[in-house]
Amino acid sequence: MANFIPPVQLAPRLWRIGSHHLSAYLIRGPERCALYEVGVAVTAPLILAQLEALGVAREEVAWIILSHAHSDHSAGAGDLLAALPQARLVLTPIARDLLSRASTLGRFSQDNEFSSREVARLEGLAGAEDWPPLVPPPAERLHLAQPGESLMVDGEKVEFLSGEGHVPGGLVCWLPGPGALLASDSAGFRHSERHGFPLYFVSYRRYQANLASIAAREPEVLGMGHQGSLSGPQARDYLAGLARHLAGFHREVCARFQRDQTPAQISAWCFDTFFRDELVVHGAANISYCCDLLVKRSLGHEKLTSQGL
Repeated sequence: MANFIPPVQLAPRLWRIGSHHLSAYLIRGPERCALYEVGVAVTAPLILAQLEALGVAREEVAWIILSHAHSDHSAGAGDLLAALPQARLVLTPIARDLLSRASTLGRFSQDNEFSSREVARLEGLAGAEDWPPLVPPPAERLHLAQPGESLMVDGEKVEFLSGEGHVPGGLVCWLPGPGALLASDSAGFRHSERHGFPLYFVSYRRYQANLASIAAREPEVLGMGHQGSLSGPQARDYLAGLARHLAGFHREVCARFQRDQTPAQISAWCFDTFFRDELVVHGAANISYCCDLLVKRSLGHEKLTSQGL
């Protein structure tokens, strides 16, 4: 591996691993461990090297928790399952079904190749020129879970919460012991010093409601899907600021529509505003499609609101 990124301890039994662009988390027990987030193909060898550096035997990893079925949070699952023989992939039935569709896997394979190359280039990771097409996760290695359920990792309780608003079938993890909330993209896309690209791809209202429920837990540790984690007052201030940031973006989309801009024009403004810095590892076509979704969700919400629904 060209560049090794050392793990960062966040709490007595919690470590941040993965890369800058694609964070992952290790919940470590004395005999069994769980991973939350899987990244893309190029980050799987990094995660395995980080486990080795922490003295975690591959047989100790009992669960790999899939946050949600987007390419940058699912494409590394196959390589991790192949390398971690005792692990089962924890995901919702919705996520399982999405990752079983040929059309989804074809699109995600293309996204995985692009993002893997870019992350490797920017973070100095060793990687192949090409990666094989993604395939459905093996049924015999799956553990289906739903929000409201939980699992125990050697005495550490991991509660599953909803990732509603961002994608169907997402899982957020709450660790009541250390007060850690592993939220993935339900806690936004954060750059080093500012809030970033909005992520309410399913529903603005439900994303904000889910964000409020996350903030109400006042997490001591907040694990995000991109660009690391926050702790203490910084985490709580970030969540409050994110809600304001999303509300401001939503209002701007609706205001532009009321000034007779077309959805296509608003989407182009969104792309020009956000497609820079860390977001570029996800590709222009991918982010352009996401901008279209954001505009639709904001304008759909505005229409419902105006009708009193």
